[in-house]
Amino acid sequence: MKILILLVVSLLVSFSAQASAPACYSSYNGYCQYDGKVSRIYVNSSNLILLYFDEAMDPALGSEANMSLNSGVAAAVLITQNPEFAKLFYSTALAAQASQRNVQIQMRGTLSGYMKADRIWLAE
Repeated sequence: MKILILLVVSLLVSFSAQASAPACYSSYNGYCQYDGKVSRIYVNSSNLILLYFDEAMDPALGSEANMSLNSGVAAAVLITQNPEFAKLFYSTALAAQASQRNVQIQMRGTLSGYMKADRIWLAE
């Protein structure tokens, strides 16, 4: 019985460890990074893509990366700024969400008060 309880607890800990809020760093001129699931993907008629994180970050923590943020719930991509990157970003995020795979996103700068995404990786 003790072994079963230990197995259940270890599984719960490993699943909860996968979801985390973005973290910001001052190195490389400042950036924030998110490792986790794609909670939601949003696209509007103003050509803005928002990728929502599993867990929000306190916007004040953006100051570590020289960012003044209004929101820590999502990363933003402006489609008209780089249409090819936006298509690739959206398709990668959609694939991650559909397959329940993790993404790693790095963000530099801000866009409409959100962290501006400039790269994305799809985990195995």
